[in-house]
Amino acid sequence: MEEHNLEEQHLESKLTMACEVVEHRLTALWSAVDAIDTKLNIALGFASTILVLLAGFYSLGSRTWPLSSLVLFGLALVAYIVLAILSIKAYRVKAWSYRPDVDTLLQHCKDKKYSVADIKQWVADECNKSCYDNLDKLAGKATLTNRVLVTLAVETILLAAGLAYALFVG
Repeated sequence: MEEHNLEEQHLESKLTMACEVVEHRLTALWSAVDAIDTKLNIALGFASTILVLLAGFYSLGSRTWPLSSLVLFGLALVAYIVLAILSIKAYRVKAWSYRPDVDTLLQHCKDKKYSVADIKQWVADECNKSCYDNLDKLAGKATLTNRVLVTLAVETILLAAGLAYALFVG
């Protein structure tokens, strides 16, 4: 009898550990989503700001801008539009998996046929499924965010080159 209790306690501690590990993975996943959204916010804000500053600088200028500078500025505007579209796509990642379902969990907890070990195992399995279901979406969101950052760099270089050309060459 005592051996059975030790075996059950050992199973309980393994399941508790499994739940904690999977919960930690889910927390890390949601932190990654938040970090990616923060990068998107910063990139879009920075891109918008430098474009507005250049437009203000351009409108205040009394001299004629060289055609090559205007072409570079136009290309920077195109890069900004691409950046905005990529940002929107990255923000629109939907249908994240949120498991376990709380209503089902409550039903399992009330049902006498499920032991605490059964419920812990079910919770760990559901959280694990949620992690795997979300990995592809997270990878896609990260890829789009990397493209946004590259586009931001391109936009910045185009703006700097256009401005430098206008000020020093043209």
